[in-house]
Amino acid sequence: MDQFSRRAFLAAGGAGAAWLVADPAEIQAALAHARARAASRVRFQVLTPEQAADLAAISARIFPTDDTPGATEAGVVHFLDKSLETWAAPQRPVVLAGLADVNQKVSARWPGRASFAALTAEQQDEYLKSVEQTPFFQLIRVATIIGMFSNPSYGGNRGEAGWKLLGFQSHGIFQPPFGYYDAEARRTGGGEG
Repeated sequence: MDQFSRRAFLAAGGAGAAWLVADPAEIQAALAHARARAASRVRFQVLTPEQAADLAAISARIFPTDDTPGATEAGVVHFLDKSLETWAAPQRPVVLAGLADVNQKVSARWPGRASFAALTAEQQDEYLKSVEQTPFFQLIRVATIIGMFSNPSYGGNRGEAGWKLLGFQSHGIFQPPFGYYDAEARRTGGGEG
């Protein structure tokens, strides 16, 4: 997997930027919904089963499963579905049109294959490499990263899959005082430090 630099992440821009500036409470709600959906196998709200399979396959190629869990195990597709239903609803037409375009190109390139999800892993990688600079791919890449690395208590990053990939260890609940604004409480003994 290519090194993913901060510059490349920020360069995703365009429609993907909406995922970065979204209201954290709405992202948290989408993550919580993702956890519930993945656990209960409830139908998708925005995506058809076919669209969900394609989006799950794309996310799984961005963060594949190997010796650690990937996007599939982290429930990324459920997070994406809820996001497209709620705070990322303005991105819905872009995502759905992008998925339709992907499948049209897949059918033309590999006759007999009607969807991205129907391709082999090697064909999926070949196709994604050919479109990795497109706005659609960049949007899905950024959205997958958010679903993969978010706090598990909000629904994404199920089983701390993304954190394990990074070697990050959860340290439990943080308690006040949190920062510089609590400095006075620390000096007077009013808070723990």
